[in-house]
Amino acid sequence: MNELKEELRKEIPAFKEAGRKFIQKEITSAEFKAASGGMGVYAQRGGEKFMIRLRVLSGVVDYPALKFIYDITKQYSLDYIHLTTRQAIQLHNLGLEDMIDVMEQSLEHNIITRGGGGNYPRNVSLSPLSGVEREEAFDVTPYAVFVNKYFVSRINTYRLPRKFKVAFSNNGNDSANASIADLGFLAVEKDGKEYFQVYLGGSMGANGAISLPYDELASPRDILYHVEAMLSLYQAEGDYQNKGRARIRYIVQRMGKDAFLECYKKHLDNTKQTQSLNIEINDGYNNINDTYNGTNNIYNNPEASEPALSSCPEGAIPQKQNDLYSVVIHPQGGLLRSVDLGRILEFVRELEEVQIRLSMEEGMVIRNLTSQQALGLLELTKAIRKTTRLGCSISCIGASICQIGIQDSQALLADIQDYFEAKGFTEDRLPSVSISGCVNSCARHQVGKIGFQGKKKRVGEKSEDAFTLQIGGKVSGAGAELAKDYGDLRARDIPEFLYRFAVKLKDRDLGFNEYLSLHEGELEELIAEYRL
Repeated sequence: MNELKEELRKEIPAFKEAGRKFIQKEITSAEFKAASGGMGVYAQRGGEKFMIRLRVLSGVVDYPALKFIYDITKQYSLDYIHLTTRQAIQLHNLGLEDMIDVMEQSLEHNIITRGGGGNYPRNVSLSPLSGVEREEAFDVTPYAVFVNKYFVSRINTYRLPRKFKVAFSNNGNDSANASIADLGFLAVEKDGKEYFQVYLGGSMGANGAISLPYDELASPRDILYHVEAMLSLYQAEGDYQNKGRARIRYIVQRMGKDAFLECYKKHLDNTKQTQSLNIEINDGYNNINDTYNGTNNIYNNPEASEPALSSCPEGAIPQKQNDLYSVVIHPQGGLLRSVDLGRILEFVRELEEVQIRLSMEEGMVIRNLTSQQALGLLELTKAIRKTTRLGCSISCIGASICQIGIQDSQALLADIQDYFEAKGFTEDRLPSVSISGCVNSCARHQVGKIGFQGKKKRVGEKSEDAFTLQIGGKVSGAGAELAKDYGDLRARDIPEFLYRFAVKLKDRDLGFNEYLSLHEGELEELIAEYRL
C-alpha cells in the first residue's frame, strides 16, 4: 500500500496544474474531465468548484475512516457528505486547493480516489447486510473486499475501453446488483456447498442491459479467474474508439448472447491455463458471537429492561446473530449533514462490536447493535431517517452540481416529499422511486419499480423541464427486468401524479406489484392525464 500511495502522490502535482488550467479556461471541460475522472474528481456546474469521490471499499468503513471524513467536513466547512449509489462518499463544493489537500490527506488515511471515475474498475459493490442477514446464502464480504483491494493494488496498470463494475450479492435479493453488472457474483448453496452464480455483460445507461447468467457455478476460490477472464475479453473486444459504445453490454449486442458466452468461456479457460489465481480467504469481518452482551453506551443501561424488537420497529433489522440488530439510516437523497454524521459517530464511538456499512441506496447501515442500542440510535436519527419506501427513494446529485446533468433530481425528490407531507399522506404505499438527472442512470432508474430520467422536452414553442417515467423494473437473482417506458411528464406535475397514484393504491388496498398486475389500464389512464 505504501508504494501505491507514493505512486499516487506523485500524480497530484500534474493533476493540480490541469485543474488550474481548467479554472483559467486554458483547457475545456472535456479535456479536464479526461484528466480528472480517473482521479475520482469532477468539476461541478459553473466550473469553479469540484466534487471528489472517496473510494470506500465495498462500503465497508470503520470508525477512524468515517471520523476522518467528518473532520474534513469541519475543516472545509462542508455542510454534508453524499452517500452514493455505489457505496462511496462524495464531497462537494471544494475549491481547487482544498480538493487537492483532501486528496493528499485521504492518502494518509489509506483512502484513495484513483479509479473513482474514468476507465477503471470501479468500487466493487457488496450487499450491506452480508454477514448478518438471516436469509443469506453465505457472507460474501471477504470476497468483495478482496477483489476491491486487488483492483486498487494495480489501479494504474489498467487500460480499459470504459468503466468496469463488479458486484457481490449474498442472496437472491441481489442487493449489490450482480444481475446488472459487467461481472456479478451472487451467492448460492448447492448440495451443502457454497458457490457463486456468475452474471456477465450487464450495465445501465443508454441501451441498458440485464446481465447474462453464466451456465456454470463458480467456486469462491475461482473468482479471480472470472475477473481476469472478463478483463481479458473486455480489452480484446471492447471499443476503444467510441466511448458511447464502449461498455461490455455493447460487445454482447454485437456478438449475440450465445457467441458472447462462448467467447467468455474461451477467455476463462485460457486464464485458468495460463495464470495461478486460486484464493483462500479467511473471514475477518464478522467475528461476532451468537450472542453479544456489550454495555458500552449511554443508551444501553444494563439496569433497564430490554425492549423486544420482534415487531421490527422503523429502521431496525433483526440479524442472524441472536439478539443483535442493524439500523438503516437513509437521509433524503443520500445527503447526510455533517452535524448529523458527527452525532452518529459520537453514538457508535464506544461500541466495540459495531460495524458500519454504506448501502447501494444512499444509506448507512449500523450493525451489531443490542436492542437498546438500536432503539437509542433510532431515536437519535429520527429527524433525518426516512422510514417509508417512498421516503427512501434514491436520487443522483442532479444538475445543480453535476455538469452533465439535465434535470435537478434532488429538487424533484424534495418536491415529492414536500407534496406528500403537505397532503398529510404518511401511509407506506408507493415503492422507492429512482430519479436520475440524465440518461446515465446513476440512480438506476432503468431497473426501479418507479424511475424517472431527466430531460428537456419541446412542447410547442417551449422547452419544458421533464422526466421520462419508467415503471416495473427489478433487480433479482431470479431474473432482473428493465422497466417499461410510459412517456414524459413535466417535472412540476410529478409530485401530484405520484400522490394520486398512492391514493389509488390506498383506495384499492393493494400493494404496488399487485396493483400493476391487476389495474395497469387504470394506471395508464392516470399517466395519460400528465403525459406530454
